[in-house]
Formats: sequence, structure tokens, C-alpha cells
Amino acid sequence: MQHATWNAIESSSVAMSVYRSYRRLLPSSARALLRWLAMPRWNAAAALVRHRAADTVLSGPFRGMHLSLTPVSSRNLLGYLLGTQEIELHDVVRRVIARGYPRIINVGAADGYYAIGFLRQMPRTKVTAFEGELEHHAGLLRAAVLNGVCARFTLRGFCHPDDLGAELAELPGPTLVLADIEGGELDMLDLTKVPRLSCADILVETHDAFVPNCTEKLKARFSETHNVEQIVARPRSLADFPAAIIPELSKFMPRTAVELMNERRTGTQMWLYLTAKRQPEVETVGIVEKSNSDRGSL
Repeated sequence: MQHATWNAIESSSVAMSVYRSYRRLLPSSARALLRWLAMPRWNAAAALVRHRAADTVLSGPFRGMHLSLTPVSSRNLLGYLLGTQEIELHDVVRRVIARGYPRIINVGAADGYYAIGFLRQMPRTKVTAFEGELEHHAGLLRAAVLNGVCARFTLRGFCHPDDLGAELAELPGPTLVLADIEGGELDMLDLTKVPRLSCADILVETHDAFVPNCTEKLKARFSETHNVEQIVARPRSLADFPAAIIPELSKFMPRTAVELMNERRTGTQMWLYLTAKRQPEVETVGIVEKSNSDRGSL
């Protein structure tokens, strides 16, 4: 479904009620036929992307990763397969990979784009993924198998602040907390509830549309303990599309190619990359011990 169409439905309580009834009353096969009849151009383009990708990311830092998307993501979030999803974060993703965090805690793993993507690119990293929507679990586990990262992947359900605190308490070295929890980040990323966040790096998608002023509140909350970097979403352009892999769309359907990369955001999307000013105490002790050992050998 095109972004403008979905926005129009979401903005009307009547339209949303009709949409929910449509999904509840009609079988999936009937809905699929109606989608093709209503939007043949869009659906043909989306089908071509899925066929060419064959459940594999086509571009970007996670290129070559195998995904097992839910039906909804496969229809509406084609940026995962195109490799353009959250393209604004590509530079941060490459820095995360270069740093080589021993552990990543992913709160809100969804289809596993980051959880599995980082595991595939970081062979010494272990990931604990929390995902409250059980419909994602089978796809997450299947993607871990397809990418050969099962031994380093742990999947859990809904995450409470206490769960995050328990995970951080077990991690002695540099850790990245990656959070995308649809407005729950202000409650989850709380230094009073989870004090060890002060020593962890954090990459969080903020949702001011759901929790007003959420971004600024998080920036103020972590300003003393972290270096704060804010990333702001930008519109997609044809230059972002992997034209070398799917030239037919970029050449003959350029507007549709750009629309396929639309991420269906409400408002202006932002992210924060918070890097801790103080490293975990265990790591500091290790450095001191190494320094003392080095002095003894001189």
C-alpha cells in the first residue's frame, strides 16, 4: 500500500474501522486479489522486488543477509529487501560494525534486520534480542539459521526495564543497546531504573509522534553520561534505489521505485546514537591490570 493511502486511512477513525473489518472478515487470498485489482502497478513492482531479492538484502551494509519477513513486512516494508531501510543509519551501522561490540542487546527486534545483520557482519559478537510480538519469533529463528548465527543468538519475549538491567549486569565489556519500541523508549532507557545504561552505548529510534518531545527528553537525560548524536530522516530519492540490481524499475517506473522505499513514518523520524563517556568498570580494571603487567616487564 502506498504511503499516502495508508496515512489517509490512519488519519480517519471511520476508515480504520472499515480497514479492521476488511482484514477480519475477508480471507487473505481475497485480500490479495483486491490489492492487485486496486493497485496493479504497485503490486507488480513489489512482486518484482521480492522475486529479485529472493529473501536476501540487495544493498547496504547488510547486503547478502537472508531474511524471513512476516507477510505484512514483505508487502509494506520493501526497504528491508532493497537495503534502503533506515538508510540514514548506514554510517552509524558501519561504525558499530567497526567497533566490534562483544554484546548487543536489541530491544524490539521485529524481523531481525539489525539483530541478524550485526551478527552476520560481526563474527565475535553475541546478540540478545527481545521481541514482544510472538508472530516475529519464527522468522527471527529461521533467519538466524539461514545466516548461520544461531550459536550467538538468544531470543527472548517482551522486555521490561528489569530485564534490560539483568542483561547489562551480565555483560563485562563494551555493549550496545539497540532499541526500537514504538514510544516505549522513554520508560525503558531510564538511568534510575537501569543504572548500568550509563556505561552502555545506545542506538535508539525515537517516536515523538507517540510520546511528545521524547527525543529532547532523552538527549537531556543522557547529556552528562553520553556523547549525543542525533540523526534525522530524509526523503528517499531514485539515487538510493539499487538500480544496478533492479534496473527495470528505476528506468521505467522511477516514481514507484522511490515509493517502494517509503517507510510509512508518521512525522519526521529521528534516532539518537549515544556513546558512553565512561566505559564499564570491568573493562577499566582490565586496562589497569594490563598496564601494571606491562610496567613489571620493563
